[in-house]
This record gives sequence, C-alpha cells and structure tokens, in this order.
Amino acid sequence: MGKIVLKIKVLPKDVSTPIEDVASKVRDFLSNFGAIYRIEIQPLAFGLNVIFVTLVIEESLGSSHVEESFKDFKDGEMSITDITRMVE
Repeated sequence: MGKIVLKIKVLPKDVSTPIEDVASKVRDFLSNFGAIYRIEIQPLAFGLNVIFVTLVIEESLGSSHVEESFKDFKDGEMSITDITRMVE
C-alpha cells in the first residue's frame, strides 16, 4: 500500500497560550500516527493564529482513524482540510 498526505487545521482553544507551545503539543500528538512533513503557523484574524500540519500516514491506517483521535486533543480543535494520495 501507499501513503496518504493529510493537511490538518488546528485552532487553539486558549488564545492566551503561546502558539509555539500549542504547535509543539500538536507535533507530539500527531507524530503517533505518521511523519510530520510541515507545521505552519498563519495569522487568522484579529491576532488569532491557526496551525496547519502536513502529516504523511500509511494508507492502510486510513484518515478516519486519525480523525477519530482528534477528540482526544485537549489544546485545540483539529480538522482535516485536504487528503491526497502520495505518488511514489
């Protein structure tokens, strides 16, 4: 089987927590599922930031397994914004 590339958006729950701390927790949490290719912090609005993560997982794992785990992440809300099959 191949690999799947997931683009995940993370909105921090507490805006007073430094965004770098949230990004570090996101990295620790998502690295259990696959390889983190990139983490980007982008401004959203009025001083709020959003984190975008590019995660590469095994196709056999499936994106639903990763998405179901999002409820266990307590420092923000995660959602998958894009799914692409990796061409090797």
